[in-house]
Amino acid sequence: MRQIPACGEGIITLKFNTNGYGGRRVRESARIKTNDPSRTWLNHSITGLVEKFVDINPPRVSFRGPVGTSMKARIVIVPKEKYPFKITGSRTRQAKYIKFELSEQIRADKLQYVLAVENIWRGRGRFADVIYLDTDSKIRPLIQVPVVGYFYKQKRVQKK
Repeated sequence: MRQIPACGEGIITLKFNTNGYGGRRVRESARIKTNDPSRTWLNHSITGLVEKFVDINPPRVSFRGPVGTSMKARIVIVPKEKYPFKITGSRTRQAKYIKFELSEQIRADKLQYVLAVENIWRGRGRFADVIYLDTDSKIRPLIQVPVVGYFYKQKRVQKK
């Protein structure tokens, strides 16, 4: 905690992570303690629209099915015109659940990336992984695409 001396001046900086809030209006608040007996606390908030850096459709992958089922998903990543970037690298947090392939395409004179994701895990239960996409952007050098899976044992149907 930083202190500003009585009758002194100071700057209070309020920061928050806007990752995942693109295209939405957000509000963040801070509570500031003072030594003024009539106002021991000040509440300060900021509100603003977070600009979208990229369109990711869908924004996450969710696999659900019986154990042993092979599933695939396709994600389209389109940089916003105001914030162009190139994807320079890609990796997963864990390589045991999924495999993926990233391709670059031009559609309607716009650069887009297609991420083809496939589950390779054949176990029962849940998993969570993340695909990390490195970019050449100073604004957002890393894009994260969450991938989750839930695979269950099939119920046996008894014949009568």
